[in-house]
Amino acid sequence: MTPAMKKTWNDGPARVPDSMLERMGFLLNRSTQKMNEIALRTLEPLGLMGKHLGVLLTLKEKGPIPQQEIGNCIHVDRTTMVQIVDDLERLGLVERKDNPEDRRAYSLSVTAKGRETLTKGLHLVSSAEKEFFADLPSKDQKELVRILKHLVLSHYYPQKA
Repeated sequence: MTPAMKKTWNDGPARVPDSMLERMGFLLNRSTQKMNEIALRTLEPLGLMGKHLGVLLTLKEKGPIPQQEIGNCIHVDRTTMVQIVDDLERLGLVERKDNPEDRRAYSLSVTAKGRETLTKGLHLVSSAEKEFFADLPSKDQKELVRILKHLVLSHYYPQKA
C-alpha cells in the first residue's frame, strides 16, 4: 500500500491504530463483519440471512436429515437451529417430515421453493463476495480461500489419526 493510499482511508478521528492492523483476529473479525453486512443487504430481498443459506445448502447436499445433524455439520447451537428452521419453514423453504430412523425426531428436507430460493441466494452471495473481494487479485483470493479452508477444517473438522 502506498503512503498516499494510507492517508485517504486511515486518517482522522476514527483512525485505526497501526498495531491493530497487524492483529490477525482484528482483521478476520472486521472482514467477517463487512462480508456479513454485504451478504445481509444482498439477501434481504429473499428474506434470508447467510445462516439460512448454510442450512439449505447442507440439506441440498446431504438430503433429508434431522436438524440436530445439520447443526453439528455447520456448528450451530440447538437454540439457533430451531430459530433458523422455524424461519425456513415459515417461508416454505423446508419441511419437517417424520424420521423413519427415530420417531422422536424429524427429518428436514428442502422444498421446490427452497431449491429455487437457494439457487437465487447462492447467486446473490457470489455477487456479494465479488463486491467484497474486488480489490484483491484473483490469485490472492484463491490463496485466501485455500488458507481459510485449511484453518476451518483443521479446527472444526480435524482428521482423526
